[in-house]
Amino acid sequence: MKVAYLTSMYPDVSHTFIMREVFALRAHGIELGTFSVRRAREQNILGHEARQEAASTRWLVPPRVGHLVTTIIWAIATRPLRTGSMILRATMKRRMAMGQRLKWLFYSGEAILLAYWLVAEGFDHLHCHFGNSGSSTGMLAARLAGIPFSFTCHGSELYEISKHRLVEKTEQTAFVACVSKYGRAQLMQACAPQQWDKLCVVRCGVIQADVSSRTTKFDPPNILSVARLSPEKGHLVLLNALTMMRDAGVSFRCTLVGDGPMRSTLEAYVKKLELSEFVTFTGSLEPSAVADTYRIATVVVLASFTEGVPIVLMEAMTRGIPVVATRVGGVSELVMDGRNGVLVPPGDAMALSEALRLILDDPEWAQTIGLCGARDLRRDFNLDVSAARLAELFNGAYRHDVKDATKDISERNACRT
Repeated sequence: MKVAYLTSMYPDVSHTFIMREVFALRAHGIELGTFSVRRAREQNILGHEARQEAASTRWLVPPRVGHLVTTIIWAIATRPLRTGSMILRATMKRRMAMGQRLKWLFYSGEAILLAYWLVAEGFDHLHCHFGNSGSSTGMLAARLAGIPFSFTCHGSELYEISKHRLVEKTEQTAFVACVSKYGRAQLMQACAPQQWDKLCVVRCGVIQADVSSRTTKFDPPNILSVARLSPEKGHLVLLNALTMMRDAGVSFRCTLVGDGPMRSTLEAYVKKLELSEFVTFTGSLEPSAVADTYRIATVVVLASFTEGVPIVLMEAMTRGIPVVATRVGGVSELVMDGRNGVLVPPGDAMALSEALRLILDDPEWAQTIGLCGARDLRRDFNLDVSAARLAELFNGAYRHDVKDATKDISERNACRT
């Protein structure tokens, strides 16, 4: 079968895990084409594999004007009723603010462009990563193209269920791949019980690493955080925790990998706290360079206020690196406090500081929980297993859709006779 994959920006460096999933699905026999709502920024297409993917990935924004006009003519000429219905259903919901109506009108334009590609190239299924605005475009495009639709729910979108129309999307989907049991429960609470069977837990898998030769003895110890520099990742709390550690005489270095809207704010805060000799900002790095930072990490920390099941923690744990994270979203399904990592309350700099000191002060214990994490990841968050499950869901949705189409044709023929 032929599946279209849509995400907000691909192959953006922050979505490397999606690229790996794409490769794994292709290995499982899924013919897969990639689409991006926005064209990835050149500086965020890092590495040879990402550049190859970028060359074959089509984007919707900014559109090529001539092609957009062609697709609108196509939609009106070949499916006028479906196009009109799609736009009305998108923009004429009750109690919608004017700004929301305009936003969904833009989604409709993107959907027409995407639907044209889906139909012209014979795609059987559309899958979207994240339940946010990208899947809004995807839902409308699948409706216009007349093919099954699904999406992966990561967690951040669950805090704005109404804004992202997650209930409506779930009603239209063939299935929803929830990366955590927590996310599935949140959708169950929002949706009617008739929709619950569509909600499937499909873990984001990672490539397994060899941990046999790993060492945790670095001087000074290196604290690593790999995350977008944005408010929800809690970097300000982390910097406060590092200040407490420095004031207590703890020796360490901290590397912050990633870029984002808070970079200048965080750099200024580091100077204010007089942490410049302790903290290094690397900006965005290509996957091989990120892997190099893991090799010299004593501990990986994530101070987020909200998460699904973070890929960065999986990447650390599969390498045998102990992790410290906040107890939010689906994190506790990955990190079991005291067994394969340490969990702390979100927003608590003192608790975060103490947890990091626990790891740094006891290298033998740190190595024990790191190896336990690697074993747990090998069992529960295997990329090949996750891809096989997704491929099974795609094939099931396709068979169900073909069966329904055959039934519809039979019913129409029966009516004619």
